[in-house]
Amino acid sequence: MMGSMQQNHWILDGYNVMHALGKIHESPSFEVARALFVAWLGQFQSQGDKRITVVFDSNVTFEGPQVMHPRIHIIYSPQGFNADGTILMCVRQANPETRSHLTVVTRDRMLRDTLFAYNCVVVSPEAFFKEYLIYQSNTQRVNQQKTPSQKYFYKPFQTHFDRYPPKTS
Repeated sequence: MMGSMQQNHWILDGYNVMHALGKIHESPSFEVARALFVAWLGQFQSQGDKRITVVFDSNVTFEGPQVMHPRIHIIYSPQGFNADGTILMCVRQANPETRSHLTVVTRDRMLRDTLFAYNCVVVSPEAFFKEYLIYQSNTQRVNQQKTPSQKYFYKPFQTHFDRYPPKTS
């Protein structure tokens, strides 16, 4: 069941997930693609109580400023490491008692096989995208339920409500 995959801390293999979900080919440059991807992840992060860490390879040449996001921890792998090694290092440094609350998103088979020994959840980018869609649909449903009905407004406010209806998208 997809809903059971919800974890407290998600660690994403940045470029690996971007490639798998087609997030790189949509943009005119690598820097723009990375920024849009992080913004997209910000929507997922804001839907519930979860932390997100994105690990990018640092062997990619940066032509612009590195991406920053207020609620997402972004790591560029240190010199001599790739994103896979950095993700493994993050998982190893996590408290063994809380590793079951980690979900790593990658398509890399060797990383996935290695991480199974650390008692964390490992999912494909496609499974992550399904989870994203579930969170998105749940959030939309909750927001629709919170939309006040016209019949609950005091009569003078009904015309104000009619003039400024709630957004439905």
